[in-house]
Amino acid sequence: MRKVYIYSVLLLFSLCASAQVYEFAEDALSRGWHTRPYARYEAEESKCISNGVFLEPSDNQRTLQSEASHQQALQLTNKGDYVQWTIAQPGQGFNIRFSLPDSSDGNGTKGNFTLIVSNDGTTLFSQQFTLDSYWAWQYTVRNGNYPDNTPSESKMVRMKYDEKHFLLEQEVPAGATLRIEKADTNTDAYTIDFIELEPVPAPKTAADYTEYTDILQYNPATDGNLNTFVWNNQGRTIYVPAGRVEVPERIYMNKANTRLLGAGEWYTELYFTASSDQESTYSKRGIEGNADNLVVEGFSINTVNNKRYYLNNDSKQVGKGFQGGFGTGSVIRHCWVEHFECGAWIGDYSGKNSKDLLVEYCRFRNNYADGINLCKASTNHIVQYCSFRNNGDDDMASWSTGNLCSGCIFRYCTAENNWRASSLAFFGGQNQTAHHIAVYDALECGLRLTTDFPGTGFKTEGMMLFSDITIRHSGCKSGTWGESGDFWANMQGALTLAATTNYDIYNVTFTDIDIFDSRTNAIYLRGQNGKKINNLSLSNINVVSADGYGIYYSGAQGTAAYCNLLFTDCTKGTESAHMNTFVINNCEDTAVESIGQNTGGYISSLLNGQYVEILSPLGHTMFAGVCNDYRELPMKSGIMIIRTETETLKICL
Repeated sequence: MRKVYIYSVLLLFSLCASAQVYEFAEDALSRGWHTRPYARYEAEESKCISNGVFLEPSDNQRTLQSEASHQQALQLTNKGDYVQWTIAQPGQGFNIRFSLPDSSDGNGTKGNFTLIVSNDGTTLFSQQFTLDSYWAWQYTVRNGNYPDNTPSESKMVRMKYDEKHFLLEQEVPAGATLRIEKADTNTDAYTIDFIELEPVPAPKTAADYTEYTDILQYNPATDGNLNTFVWNNQGRTIYVPAGRVEVPERIYMNKANTRLLGAGEWYTELYFTASSDQESTYSKRGIEGNADNLVVEGFSINTVNNKRYYLNNDSKQVGKGFQGGFGTGSVIRHCWVEHFECGAWIGDYSGKNSKDLLVEYCRFRNNYADGINLCKASTNHIVQYCSFRNNGDDDMASWSTGNLCSGCIFRYCTAENNWRASSLAFFGGQNQTAHHIAVYDALECGLRLTTDFPGTGFKTEGMMLFSDITIRHSGCKSGTWGESGDFWANMQGALTLAATTNYDIYNVTFTDIDIFDSRTNAIYLRGQNGKKINNLSLSNINVVSADGYGIYYSGAQGTAAYCNLLFTDCTKGTESAHMNTFVINNCEDTAVESIGQNTGGYISSLLNGQYVEILSPLGHTMFAGVCNDYRELPMKSGIMIIRTETETLKICL
């Protein structure tokens, strides 16, 4: 398939009230978790109905909307202020992304809401719910490495949003109206970013796990603390029924074939209660696995923790959702992990292997550091069909600390609203792969490979391969600390390679990468201290709209091969100047191209007089027939697949 990227203002269509579900353009390319069960409804103009105040898009990091999806959100200020959507598919699982003001002690405030579901003016049901900003709002001092939850006007503020998910009392039918009203009489502005709604299967019973035999069922009323119960039944299959289970200490799974099964992420919640404010309890949370063939499936996993480190000391980590090496052949599936230091930190620190772990259909959201990091000696792990959102360090990462990481794969995952570091990151490794990834609204990097951290580095043999990845509205400009830039107010590209300390970068291939609406330079290649980027390959790279260069070089040294690079509307041009010690070869007989906004004639030459099929971002046929005038075709802004008699095109309007 040939790709044609056009930045145009000719064809824009707003969503109507009968189609208010948000469509992800990357779904048509199978990028991101395109089979996710939930439908998204944005609190943005033309995508909802409201009497509230819409916040205009802003990338000033001090504004609330800078961390919202598309940098837009809605505020409900007075009692009775509302927002509503027409629902596209039935659903009972409800999730809301919101921002409420913090309190002076950093423990947040609460807000009350009424949810009303109606059909043709008739109320089907209503229910009350409360949101709490206890887990949101992180602050850091100037030149401070890590944030905490101690408010101060002099500090940089991040993580302004959090989420809450729960089952509605009834299923919302397709075509119904879902309305949310502010129920409090105060005048605090309650900010809504979006809601998500999904169909929820019936809770799984122990009998539904037919692949296992001799299942031991945990009874919270008679079996004591779950962490103790699991410890006393290592090597067995344990089922935890629906309900909230408070867990006072970390759960250890240290014998092969230990399995921990829940009724599903909408039904069984493990809530870790150990305080992160006390010396004796700050790290006692999460699930640690160090044996073969472990299984954890069907849980929502949450914690009382609301910070990254105890006393903001990086040697006093307050507990991961998952940690340990997980031996060989283990599985983590259908888990929803929030408010831990990290969602998961996988590495062979016990000497019992970390191989062939499968992590799938999980949601790592609203954690204070990494979503998941495949660390020390992680080998051949697969992370697929997962959602990462609002994490305070790399969403998906692999770091070769001490022992090399190799053969790990990230695929079909979506990363959104990362507020520190990067959505996808590699620090060393060999034969690592990431493909079919969708990155949205990363506040700093969308994707990075750096040598900032010590370890075994990148191997001189093998290949790091990145393909079929979309990065939207990521990267950050240098500028005023707290308003732009990273934690040190420095520039970061939407895609960054930085060989600066510790070791060189070797053998990295990027192919079929799309970068849209970069806040700054789309691709940033950096070198320092004599470190090099060796054998870099960029092919089929498409940059559409960057507030800077398509490729920006800063001291980069090494070798690269470029082919089929297309840059559209980069404000400073295609490439900046670079040192003669960075040697660029053309890997094919193709040239770097740049297309501006005057594209009407170009589209006309492609489509007019041709038999044309147009597919929507979801793959639905929007038009099939002879095109006489491209301006009359039913095309929307975004990505579409267009087939003519001679070729298939991917066009971005």
